[in-house]
Amino acid sequence: MRLSGTQWRGMRSGKTALAALVVSLLGTQLYAQQLRVLTSMPPGFYQPFVAAFSKQHPDVDVITLNKNTNASVDEILRGNERQFDVFWSSSPEAFELLQQNGHLAALPATGAPDVHSFAYSALGWTQKQSRAAAASAGWDALLAPENAGAIAMARPSRSGSTHMVLERSLQVRGWQEGWAYLLELAGNLSTITARSFTVLDGVANGRFDIGLTIDFLAHSRADEDLSFVYGTPVMVTTARIAVLADGKTPEQARAFVDFVISDAGQRLLMTPEIARTPHAAHIRAEATAPYHQVLEDALTLNWLEYDAALASERYWAVNALFDAFVFEMFDTRREAWRRLRALEAEQAAPTVAMHDIRRLLTTMPIAEDAVGNEGRATNANAFATLSERQEASLQEWRAASQVLLSEAGRLLRVLEAERANALVRDE
Repeated sequence: MRLSGTQWRGMRSGKTALAALVVSLLGTQLYAQQLRVLTSMPPGFYQPFVAAFSKQHPDVDVITLNKNTNASVDEILRGNERQFDVFWSSSPEAFELLQQNGHLAALPATGAPDVHSFAYSALGWTQKQSRAAAASAGWDALLAPENAGAIAMARPSRSGSTHMVLERSLQVRGWQEGWAYLLELAGNLSTITARSFTVLDGVANGRFDIGLTIDFLAHSRADEDLSFVYGTPVMVTTARIAVLADGKTPEQARAFVDFVISDAGQRLLMTPEIARTPHAAHIRAEATAPYHQVLEDALTLNWLEYDAALASERYWAVNALFDAFVFEMFDTRREAWRRLRALEAEQAAPTVAMHDIRRLLTTMPIAEDAVGNEGRATNANAFATLSERQEASLQEWRAASQVLLSEAGRLLRVLEAERANALVRDE
């Protein structure tokens, strides 16, 4: 069939209109500026922010990658090859590390690092609401013998929030007493997971009774029968967001950061799906959820601030010490604690030998000043290449851990043999 000139011109006009429509529909995607955000936050947290920002900035295509804090810092320290524009995390020491290594952009007006606090957080543990957990409790409650095998925590070298649990213990109690607490806590652990989210999953499905975590992760999952217990004394930390120096779209990155710290962004934090405490005081004044008051009271008391700079200086060392003394020797250490507690339960009062075993199980033979500022050399990611100094330190720490556990095991065998002989005599 032949087309008339009018029909042909109409078809050509229709094709042109269709092409224009396609370009119109796809133009935003084809020419939008791509903003790349690297964050340790879960999707349930960052997706509402991305959606709200995208409504205000339809010309910006936000690409978000969720990665644990340590792996994120490691990628940026290695050169940020994927050119992320924004870093977003609850671990303040991570930003200290990035600043020390020159990876944070500078504010155009002042030259100061383009990093901002956007929320407050605190540490504790999650339990089932059905257990009628208190709103707060002392951290020593976790050491109770009845909690043996009931507690889960993430590996600190894979979880920024769990690393803060270590630092919180060390900063509040002091280096030696802090490690003594952590080494005894290891005796009550059921497992050490690879991610923070796995801890909450385990509590939700009944695998664990208690999970060490950060407040907002538990608050955002209240509909799964999870409650949060603030470990007292409460030590408040600031969550931060920063523009990276090696990004491709600095203007869009600053617009995104400005939105997060704006009144609209701060109010978004208080929605039940996110359940975080805003950094802005005038927005916090609007908060009604009970947990906001816990943090407000802690901020008012201000008895001890979390020292993120100190944490960053020994970032690698603290995580490596935990690996050498707890993670890599987990089964051996946990079994030693089980055997010691079994012996203690049979005695009206601990013997000298039992005190010796407990001392061996709670001793950190590495002095605080011995770790120096090794944290600046690399972050704690398991796949990071260690310096010669770090490799030598790690081997030394592993050997020290094995010596202490071996001696504790020897003394346990002596006591157990004595106990067995006493039972035979009694028969």
